[in-house]
This record gives sequence, C-alpha cells and structure tokens, in this order.
Amino acid sequence: AGLGIGSGVGAAAGRRVKNPRALLGVCQLLVAAVTAWAAYTISTVIPNPAFDPTLPVNPLDVFRMDLIRCVWAILPAAILWGASFPLALASLAEAGEDSGTLVGETYAANTIGGIVGALAFSMILIPWLGTQQSQRWLIAMAAIAAGVALSRRMKWWVGMAAGIAVVILVASVRPTPWLAMAYGRRMNQYEEIAGKPLYIGEGMNSSIVVSELTNGTRYFHVSGKVEATTEPFDMRLQRMLGHISALFDARPESVLVVGFGAGVTAGTFVLHPS
Repeated sequence: AGLGIGSGVGAAAGRRVKNPRALLGVCQLLVAAVTAWAAYTISTVIPNPAFDPTLPVNPLDVFRMDLIRCVWAILPAAILWGASFPLALASLAEAGEDSGTLVGETYAANTIGGIVGALAFSMILIPWLGTQQSQRWLIAMAAIAAGVALSRRMKWWVGMAAGIAVVILVASVRPTPWLAMAYGRRMNQYEEIAGKPLYIGEGMNSSIVVSELTNGTRYFHVSGKVEATTEPFDMRLQRMLGHISALFDARPESVLVVGFGAGVTAGTFVLHPS
C-alpha cells in the first residue's frame, strides 16, 4: 500500500515540479529520517505497554493492533521508497530520449538494487552487524543518495546542516530490545521477571537469545518464543520425549529428532547403550 501511494504521489509531483532531481534528493533525506523513525518505533514505541498486543481479547481487535503497529513503523518509509522510482525517472528524462529505454534501464537498476539490498542485509549485514547497525547503514546510504541527487544545487551550509542531521539520526538508533527477541509480543509480561541475557544473536532466519533468571534457571529463545529451559518440568518433558521413544524399540540404533531445539532430547538418547 505504501509503495503504491508513494508511486502515485511521486509520479504526480514529477510532472509538476521544474527540478525533480532536487525533489528526489529531498525524498531520500526524508527516507533517512523515517528509517530512523522506524528504528525508534521498533525499539521504543512498540515495546511500550500502551502498544501491548496481548491486551485485546477479540481477534479483530488483535488484528487491528497488529495493523496499527505495522503501519506506524513501516508505512512512512514505504511511501517515500515508492515515490523515489517515478522521481528518478523524471530526473533522468531528457528531451527526445526514448521513454521505453529510460523506463527499462531505470526499472532494471531498481530491481537489481532491490535484490542485492535484500540479500545483503538479510544474509550478511544483519547476521554480521545486527539490526541496530544495519538500520544505521540504511540511514547513511539514503543520505549518500540524497547528496548525489542534490550535489549540483546544494549550498555548502545546507549540506553541512543535512550532514549534522544525518549524524544525529544515525546516533539516535537504539538496539532492538532483547526482550522483544526473547518473548516477542508477550515481552511486557516478562519485563520484571526475565532476568538477564547471556547471549544475543541475530541470523538470516531467526534471532536467538539465551537468558538467565535470578534463580539461575536458563531459557533458550528463538524468534520471540521459548524453545527450552532448565526448569524441572521442561527438562522432564524434553528428556521423556527421548526416553519414551527409545523404549519402544528393544535396540534402537538410529534416531530422527525433528527440530533440534536445545539438544536435550537428542542428548537423552546417548544414555541408551544401543
């Protein structure tokens, strides 16, 4: 929806303004700002108890809360990214140039950039640097794009002010709360009893947290869900899954565990000699 809204607004603006390149530059500066806004929303606004999605009981109310949270964080950036494409077309257009070639080349560059960006951030930057630093890179890249678009007409003092603003935006990005990675939508319910994180890792497919309560109990979280703990009732369940399965065969020789989890169930089979 945001990309569609932005494309419509950008196309209309590109036909009306005399200098679409400058407008494209301003659009990229705003992308930097709303990326910082999205980071702030994810790290500070959404974790606030006022946005707690576990409070509503009716499924429609839960869906409405999720929709509001999603729109609040992502829609502004999506609109500006949608507007960037038609503004880029208007900026590159020259009198007498074949429109089909222009659109094809720009669309190809946009598609390649989208693929490379998605792969680079999901497979390299987030696992390597984490969400916080990846968000900072997004802000910096948008600012560089704005500088390229505005370089012809920007006065030095405007550029300096924009640079200072970008530095402030980059510095404002906070880490994603570990409670959000550990407990997901129920993070507010565990804020006072969650203890401390021993390990936090972000990967291509999931975020991993190992936490420890004040009594020494450890929890293993995957993408906002507790997968295993050292609580007695959990250890009993995890071990019995292995023992009961092994006892169904007099001499079990091979084992298939679907979902490794914390490895407790898999480790239970080691106690069986065969």
